[in-house]
Amino acid sequence: MNNKIILGTVQLGLDYGINNLSGKPSLKEAFDILDLAHSSGIKTLDTAEAYGTSMEVIGKFQKQYPNKNFNIISKLSANSNISNKNLSKHVLSCCETLNSEQLYGYMFHNYESFIKNTKLYDEMISLKSEGIILNAGISLYTNKEIEDIIENFSDFDFIQIPFNLLDNDLKRASIILKAKEKGIAIHTRSTFLQGLFFMDPSQLPNKLLSLKPYVENVHKIASQNNLSPDELALQYVLQKDYIDYVLIGVDNKNQLEENIKKINKTFDISDKLIDTIDVTEDQLLNPSNWH
Repeated sequence: MNNKIILGTVQLGLDYGINNLSGKPSLKEAFDILDLAHSSGIKTLDTAEAYGTSMEVIGKFQKQYPNKNFNIISKLSANSNISNKNLSKHVLSCCETLNSEQLYGYMFHNYESFIKNTKLYDEMISLKSEGIILNAGISLYTNKEIEDIIENFSDFDFIQIPFNLLDNDLKRASIILKAKEKGIAIHTRSTFLQGLFFMDPSQLPNKLLSLKPYVENVHKIASQNNLSPDELALQYVLQKDYIDYVLIGVDNKNQLEENIKKINKTFDISDKLIDTIDVTEDQLLNPSNWH
């Protein structure tokens, strides 16, 4: 299953995550994480121009260890004023920072920034013919956004969307299958919902208290199946055949080691229990609304 994993690297460049108690890792710690990922068969990284020093850290690693290069997916900053610039030159500059000859994927960071710059759509698609990128994509959130991309911009090779124990099959399966019919690959993020599933439900911050019964249910289902919440969270997403890649983030090397163990275990879990969880507070499934 390791080849289905994309390692998210926002934690390498910023303090990130509701349950992150260790903060941004040192350069050595970041290198240890990347080294372990590569040696374990995780060969794809997700980064972005908005992720602090993440791209620089990856570039330094690839320069120091040229035999341990990754397939890298990056994103155009939502705040980037690139309307009057040459996108090819911009992406080549990113490649230089990453010490990479080309990008496995390049994405619009979100739907809002894409809609403001749709004139860049054709230019991004053309980056493939130039050999600068292999795949063009976009990071989305709502099913309505996904629907628009499927219907009007289906030359994208992949979309990245949230998918997890709460933002689940019940909410996403129909639209995902529609995208697959168009030949669009599915990359998922928010596997652990920024660590929410690891937290004691009684310790949730006030803003998230309405999610308490759902998190308690997740813990109950995990316990009934002799799993930890993170094992359940990982396997639920990994075992969905309609998902091509699963993005996970870690705060430190130990977390990655533990996740690799969980990824390579085989659990017989019933999707039906999770697939019926229906969170009505949809706005709280987007961590950007937590602050």
